[in-house]
Amino acid sequence: MNIQLIRHETDDQGTPGNIYIGPWSAHTLELPWRNNLPNLSCITAGTYSMRLVKTRKPIGGRSHLYLIEDVPERSGILAHAGTFAGNKEKGFKTSVLGCVLMGYRVGTYQNQRAIFDTRRAIGDFNNILAGKPARITIINAWEKQHD
Repeated sequence: MNIQLIRHETDDQGTPGNIYIGPWSAHTLELPWRNNLPNLSCITAGTYSMRLVKTRKPIGGRSHLYLIEDVPERSGILAHAGTFAGNKEKGFKTSVLGCVLMGYRVGTYQNQRAIFDTRRAIGDFNNILAGKPARITIINAWEKQHD
């Protein structure tokens, strides 16, 4: 199955985007782009394999999550539930160390960009993929705006 994630912009409050699997879509939120630094940045745009894994402990109430594989200089990149993806060094909250948050609603919470209804979105994402491997293509739309 092919998945597309289009990132719209990036700033200290995170990197919002949208994810698509056929007709299904959800919002995404990731850490700000900081040159692929582990635990501080979203991952490099590109195409990656994904597979369902069992986590050591539940994240967002789930023990089975999709792992994005073969990310250069990174590991443990999961799609999971959470609310924030800000730059902690600038005083923003974060629910991730490089992973992809998915949700059905976005907005502002506690004076910060946030994503909501994430557990349901991750559940739907997992159900659509049904445990099967997938490929995800991540595109930084802001890079294409100047071509």
